[in-house]
Amino acid sequence: MTTNSNIKFFLFALLLCCFTVGCEVRTQVKGKVTFPDGSPLTVGEVRGYAEPAFYIRSELGADGTFELYEVKPGDKVPAGKTYEISIVNASEREILNLAPGEVPAAPPLDIPLVDSKFTNGMTSGLKLEVPKSSKPIEFNFEVTKP
Repeated sequence: MTTNSNIKFFLFALLLCCFTVGCEVRTQVKGKVTFPDGSPLTVGEVRGYAEPAFYIRSELGADGTFELYEVKPGDKVPAGKTYEISIVNASEREILNLAPGEVPAAPPLDIPLVDSKFTNGMTSGLKLEVPKSSKPIEFNFEVTKP
């Protein structure tokens, strides 16, 4: 092969590889987690899993909003997949009203803020279908209290 033919072959192979392996569509996914009364869940994380091994996540903001990412904040989410969604770390620490110098009988407990079914993507009933589009999407979730 001539040098020119080698370059053309390399470019063709690179283009073919890009279309079959590594050029996936990614999109921005934002949303909000609320309770049925419209109040926001302000503590916890939204996590998602899609086959074969795609994990997305985001911490909740003070107003219940989130922006999902794959590896680091600001990353976009792989599109064309359906993610099973869970809500984790949604709890607050029990407040102990102790007198000065009083020792608690037991350590404070974590009080869950959402029903336990939401802590597992397989039982939550929450699914996020991210279309194969580079356009941003907004997806809101509703959760119930324990």
